Amino acid sequence: MFRRAAFAALTAGLLATSACAPITSYSGFQAIESDPKDVAVGTDTKSTVRGKLGSPSATSTFDPNVWFYMNQIKARIAFRKPTVTARNVTAITFNKDSEMVESVSNYTLKDGK
Repeated sequence: MFRRAAFAALTAGLLATSACAPITSYSGFQAIESDPKDVAVGTDTKSTVRGKLGSPSATSTFDPNVWFYMNQIKARIAFRKPTVTARNVTAITFNKDSEMVESVSNYTLKDGK
């Protein structure tokens, strides 16, 4: 009888702790072969950036010479609301005339409001 009670308590404890394990989900740009941080200022152009990274996640509304590559990771525990645990945004600015990379800016979750 004691073994059955101990087994039942152990099983209930394992089920309770496994239900609290976070479920993570990834969305946005996934760097497989190259990273947006590897883009070189002054040497890469729009075509080389598109060849390395693919199409951008978004372009600026007011300036088509600013490309954004974005991704984020969310974690959810049981039935709670998902929380964003990591967010990365890389903004690449191109020269209007030469289409060369002028700047590469990296933003994380800490930079957001």
